[in-house]
Amino acid sequence: MMQVDRGKPPSSDPFIGLKDVRPGMKNLHIMFIVLEVGKPTRTKDGHDVRSCKVADKTGSINLSVWDEVGQAVQPGDICKFTRGYACLWKGALTLYTGKAGEIFKVGEFCFNFIEVPNYSDPNPEYLKAEAAQQRKSPTEVGDSGQGPKEGQGGGPGSQGQVRPFIPPAQGNGQNYGQQRTMPHQQQRPMMGGPPPRGVVNGNSNLASSHQAMPPGGGIMARGGRGGMRR
Repeated sequence: MMQVDRGKPPSSDPFIGLKDVRPGMKNLHIMFIVLEVGKPTRTKDGHDVRSCKVADKTGSINLSVWDEVGQAVQPGDICKFTRGYACLWKGALTLYTGKAGEIFKVGEFCFNFIEVPNYSDPNPEYLKAEAAQQRKSPTEVGDSGQGPKEGQGGGPGSQGQVRPFIPPAQGNGQNYGQQRTMPHQQQRPMMGGPPPRGVVNGNSNLASSHQAMPPGGGIMARGGRGGMRR
């Protein structure tokens, strides 16, 4: 629905310039002109995502739009961006509408803007902060609001943390976190505690004990090459 702007925007929702946008900011209200609209990229969920370049009198920035919005927006459109948010995508500061945000076309072509600086260009401070965020564990990071949200996985619009993968141990099918029996280690019975030294089947004869034990002096685990079978 087309809306006509009369006077200044409400003080509760002030419009800001692109130069004031920072990663993690939410409920953003910005006026800009669309300079470029990229080709669509299809996500695993079947959504078409486009990256646009938009600008105002303070600079330019990338805008990610999904599906119908991406088909409707055209270069030269003057738009109001409301209730959106900003985050880093592959190190580039990017605007997103999310579920609550909207984009309104309010005119065409007649708009003062500059393309430089481009706030989506790599920023060492942002890259350092993003690297520190990625080094945190999933419990430390939680739902920080940064990164993809709506379908994220193929781009901002959906975010989640990936738990570190623990590969299986080679040779016996056990994980690294499970107990493994090494060939040079002696395995003791699990129940009743270890038998007295030199006692085999109730016989305290040391010679008999040595005869009952296999070469190498250890008690072999049942099934046993390379570790215990579960």
